[in-house]
Amino acid sequence: MERIEVLSSKNISLVVPEKQDIKLWYQWVNNIETQKYLWSMFWQVISLEAEEDYFNKLKNDQSIRQFCIYVKPKSKIIWNISLMEIDFQNRKANFWIAIFDEKSRGKWYWTESIKLILEYAFEVLWLNKINLWFIEFNERARAVYEKIWFKYAWTLKQDFYQWWKYYDHILMEIFFDNFKK
Repeated sequence: MERIEVLSSKNISLVVPEKQDIKLWYQWVNNIETQKYLWSMFWQVISLEAEEDYFNKLKNDQSIRQFCIYVKPKSKIIWNISLMEIDFQNRKANFWIAIFDEKSRGKWYWTESIKLILEYAFEVLWLNKINLWFIEFNERARAVYEKIWFKYAWTLKQDFYQWWKYYDHILMEIFFDNFKK
C-alpha cells in the first residue's frame, strides 16, 4: 500500500498512520527497553485492543497530530512522532517522539524527523511554541534537542521513579522565531 506522505526529506517521510501499523505499535510498546523512555507507560502491558482504541482516537482528536516515521531507503516504519495537546488559541503544543525500532536508535533519523515535525508545527499549523519533556537519564535525547535549538525551560525534581531511584523531568521549548533562524 502506498503511504500518504505529509512532509518529506531526502531520506525520511512523515506518513499518516494506517491500521496496519497497530500491530507494530503493539509489539514495540510492550518492549521493556523501549518502555524505560516512555515514562507514561513504564512497566505496563498494553493490549492489542488498547492500541486499536488509541489508533481510533487519533483519527478524531484534533489536538493530536501523530505521524509514522518512514525511512525511504529501507521502506519501513521505524517510530512515531507527534504533536499533542495542540492549543490553537494560544498557538502551542507538546512534542513527543518514540524510537521503537531498536536498530534505528542513535542514528540520524531522529534529528531529521524532529526538524520535519517542527516545520509542520510552525509552517503548516502556525504554532508559536513547542514544548517537550524528557527524563534526565536520557542524555542522547538532550543532545539531539539542544542540537535542534530547543532551550532548557524547567526541571521537575524527583518526578519519575524507576529502578529504585527518583529522576527529574526536564522541560525544553522552542519558539517559531528560534526555528526560523
